[in-house]
Amino acid sequence: MKKSRWRFLKSWWFIAIAVIIVLIVVISAVRSSNQPPNFDAASAQIGTVTELVSVTGSVSPIGKADLAFEKSGVISEIYVKVGDQIKKGDKIASLDDSADRAALASAEATLADMSRSLTPAELAVQESDVASSKTALDSAKDAAVNSFHDAYAKAQGAEVNYADIFFSNPQSANPAINIRVDSTVHQNLLNNERVAVSSVFNQWSSELSQASSTSAASLLADAAGYLSKIKSFMLDLSGVVNAMSTGNSGLSQSAIDSDVASMNSALSALNSAIDAVTTAQSSLTAAQASYDQALSDYNLKLSGNSEQSIAAQAAKVAQAKAVLDQDTLTSPIDGIVTRADPSVGEFAAAGSSGFAVQNSSFKIEAYVPEADIAKVAVGDLASTTLDAYGSDTDFPSQVAMIDPAETVIEGVPTYKVTLYFVTPDARIRSGMTANLDILTHQAADVLEVPSRAITDDNGAKSVRLVSADGKTYSSVPVTIGLKGSDGTTEITSGLNVGDKVVTYIKQ
Repeated sequence: MKKSRWRFLKSWWFIAIAVIIVLIVVISAVRSSNQPPNFDAASAQIGTVTELVSVTGSVSPIGKADLAFEKSGVISEIYVKVGDQIKKGDKIASLDDSADRAALASAEATLADMSRSLTPAELAVQESDVASSKTALDSAKDAAVNSFHDAYAKAQGAEVNYADIFFSNPQSANPAINIRVDSTVHQNLLNNERVAVSSVFNQWSSELSQASSTSAASLLADAAGYLSKIKSFMLDLSGVVNAMSTGNSGLSQSAIDSDVASMNSALSALNSAIDAVTTAQSSLTAAQASYDQALSDYNLKLSGNSEQSIAAQAAKVAQAKAVLDQDTLTSPIDGIVTRADPSVGEFAAAGSSGFAVQNSSFKIEAYVPEADIAKVAVGDLASTTLDAYGSDTDFPSQVAMIDPAETVIEGVPTYKVTLYFVTPDARIRSGMTANLDILTHQAADVLEVPSRAITDDNGAKSVRLVSADGKTYSSVPVTIGLKGSDGTTEITSGLNVGDKVVTYIKQ
């Protein structure tokens, strides 16, 4: 009886265990079916994939010209001011051209008269012209010699009467500056410069006794060189004098003011000598040119009016016109005047730029890294914002040029890309910072997925395609097209519209 009951209990025990196991499996299956998937997914859809190259550049004018006279002279007219809009060929400024106009008129008159021979009276006139121009040249040479002497006297007076008060034993071999200098090195430099100035005056003085009109041009050139050396010293000394204060010099303010006035007087006297020499040089050059022209005309008349002589005179006329043209400075471009420094009456040295014109159209220059330059092509459009106007204002531009040679910036090869603004805009200014999004490629109405959904296995592209139940996925090979800058990639094969692909697997 006991065995039979035990067998009965034992069989129910196994049945209960089996039921429990079945219940556990069923509950686990139900829970598993209700648990959300452990990944994020996105649908393949039709859209536009855009590739952009983003860089920063700077705005500059398309055309810019720094202008200078080809010859030296005194400015007689200035036709523009900063901010004026001008056209190509418009006059900017002119030099005093009276001598050049006279030379041209003379050359043209001579050429016109070469069809006939000189009469005795005309020959006398020619000889008189040569004689009068020779007299003018001799006078200019005498004036040059006088200027050579006068400049020495003015320069020496400026040094001895004004500048030398700042030195002990100034004209000795060991002058010593007697005002405070910021360092021993600077003090020694000034002392040595004063010794050098004494040498300049000694050399200049030795030329005075031998100065003659036959060497007038070289005398003026020497004087200009001497004055330049003396002025360099005085400018250095002026810097020290003007830096004095009651605190660093131990002098009263009235004493400092007196020293500054003395230094200014020295520079004023020296500048007067420089101006006199410059004027004498200009006068001598003009007188020499006038005499040379008169003598040339005379010799030309004496030689007769052969075809060769007429051709030679025609060449002189052309040369005189070219010289006259150099007296007028014109703009080589349309644009706006951005610099007009000189003043009427000021001496302008040849090649010294005093005017500038800038085109009213602007360009952007940006440097694209080596990794992106292959994407960019001439003609690409770009969305452009300027820091001055914020990110909401677009100034469309277009790639116009790509430099073939690299520019290394901080060790990275880059390539300069030049873009032109599509539409002129008065708000654009030179020097502004431009932020560019260059549209390099675009694929419209194509199948696209997030770029992060694509996996790469040794160059083979694939995606993880979500199954119909939305709980599992499997790897599917795909072919990709354009990879966009917005995080999407074009799919050319392997997927259909609406297919869901895994974008992120949760841990």
